[in-house]
Amino acid sequence: MYSSLSLIKNSRRSGKLIGTHQKLYKISRQLFTRLAPKKTKFPSEQDILYFEGSRGPDGLKRKSPGIDEPWHAINPDKNDGKLMRVILDHQYNLREAVADKNTVRAAFEAAWMAHAITDGLTPAHHYPFDAVIDEMMGDMEYKKLFGAEIKGIMRGRNFAEAARNNWLYWGGGGVMSKHIAFELGVAYVVATLPMKSLTPKMPRVEPASINLEKEFNKTLDKIAALDMYGRFLKEGWTTQLAMEARNIICPEIVRMVTLAWLSGLVPPKGKRTK
Repeated sequence: MYSSLSLIKNSRRSGKLIGTHQKLYKISRQLFTRLAPKKTKFPSEQDILYFEGSRGPDGLKRKSPGIDEPWHAINPDKNDGKLMRVILDHQYNLREAVADKNTVRAAFEAAWMAHAITDGLTPAHHYPFDAVIDEMMGDMEYKKLFGAEIKGIMRGRNFAEAARNNWLYWGGGGVMSKHIAFELGVAYVVATLPMKSLTPKMPRVEPASINLEKEFNKTLDKIAALDMYGRFLKEGWTTQLAMEARNIICPEIVRMVTLAWLSGLVPPKGKRTK
């Protein structure tokens, strides 16, 4: 999902210009305030948004492509639990940071956990990219552009094969071009609607009662059942898909991010809050 200026390295406005991730986090932070116990100490909206854009997971891919990149793709039909382990690691670190009143660390963990959840619940991330990339990319698929390394330049045993691989990945109807087109559709929905219309109705919940893994997998199954990306590949972006993005995808992402942040208020076992 788009996070605005994430591709502009070290941009001073990174995280400030509202992209898809940022707007969904703003809605989640407002909802969190309404649902959290009174006098809760948690990173502000501004603190969390600081770690998006070039300081978020997308920015890491821009700065050091192929090196310790967070992988937020997930196959709902063959869920190996890798993404959930990333989310739960952030949850544990968030709990420690909140208990220690470490605002900077808490903001980082809250932002990166929210990014993983948002990507994981976006239908475009349910496509088996890893298999496609393994087939078309080698270990040295990087090329310098404007002085910085980027990835995604497909190689081949000869010029014809390289051209074919790049077209299959970036060309009209290519794997990545389709991915980008779908996310642009969701981004347009998010950008053009008021935050209130994307805010789900949520009852108050006790943070200690939140089973983040169970809630995420239940939401993932609900979204996967719509087969939005499969329908998009066949029909393109439609009014029906836009309505589902507005009424289901975005509110469910906001709900899950809010639950994840609420679950971060529970101190790790054996640790007392300062």
